[in-house]
Amino acid sequence: MSQTTNRSNDWFINAVVKDGSVRECLAEVLCELKRKEKFVEKISEKLGEQQSAGSDALSKLSAQIRSLETTIKFRVSVLSVDRRGAWFRANATTATGPFVPSLMPEPIFAQYDENSTKKIRFGLLECWRLTNLVAYPLRATESCLWKVLLTLNFELERLGDFGEWPRLETLPESLPSDFDSRSLSAFLNNVKLEYLTAKEILKKCQGMLVDASERFWATAPRLRASRSGDAPYEGQTQADNMRQEFRNRRATASINRSITKSTLDIQSLKLMGFEDFPAAEELKQRYHALALEMHPDRQGGNEARFKMLAKCYRHLSTRG
Repeated sequence: MSQTTNRSNDWFINAVVKDGSVRECLAEVLCELKRKEKFVEKISEKLGEQQSAGSDALSKLSAQIRSLETTIKFRVSVLSVDRRGAWFRANATTATGPFVPSLMPEPIFAQYDENSTKKIRFGLLECWRLTNLVAYPLRATESCLWKVLLTLNFELERLGDFGEWPRLETLPESLPSDFDSRSLSAFLNNVKLEYLTAKEILKKCQGMLVDASERFWATAPRLRASRSGDAPYEGQTQADNMRQEFRNRRATASINRSITKSTLDIQSLKLMGFEDFPAAEELKQRYHALALEMHPDRQGGNEARFKMLAKCYRHLSTRG
């Protein structure tokens, strides 16, 4: 009997070692089975398919977190602290030209009173630390990248909470010995790896957003002092200089073609600094350069000209 007792992974062991009647022994077996079933049901509840998305909850969160990472990396690289308004309005390039279509359209911040900057800063950091939005200091009705970050942080924390069971990131090591199963351990290890990866990426997102926000807040007083009245700060454009540089090199950069040009052809070529229809690769390279200069989130950017540039690029792409 002692040898049988050591076989803790034997699901029927309680029917053998328990004192009492047959009914009582089998009831104990059923109790153990229901306990295991309850744990599997909890996994299904947490990670089960999302009816609207057709994927599991963890994969859906992971995809959203990676999209946030891509967005923050791009937005932070083009945002100028001197162009204050760009931090508060939606990105205009969610699916334009060479930019990644999965970029989120939200601004960095929702609108707030500049006199409350210290309170805003504290509230955002506190929401991250507490993994909830109870102290969220911005307008709850307005979406922004900070709100997306904090919401994903809350959702990820909630997903890892298994109630009476150990947290997801501690599984399968923390499961009771009677749950021993090679297949279950392999499954939980895979889930844990994806969970911890998502958590690490989200932590990097928070670091990037904090660094960018701190630079903006440190510069905000200087910007207020440099403006007259309530007039918005506007930087000087460098797009014209870039176009002139391209014009200086157009003799070797363009392929002349005897094609009758429409009015839109002429307008598009002029805006992009070409005399004649360029090669596809040259067109793409010039669009990249001009788009980064005209991007409305950069100092000197202009949203109207940026959209016109995208329109011209699409048109010339069809004329190749």
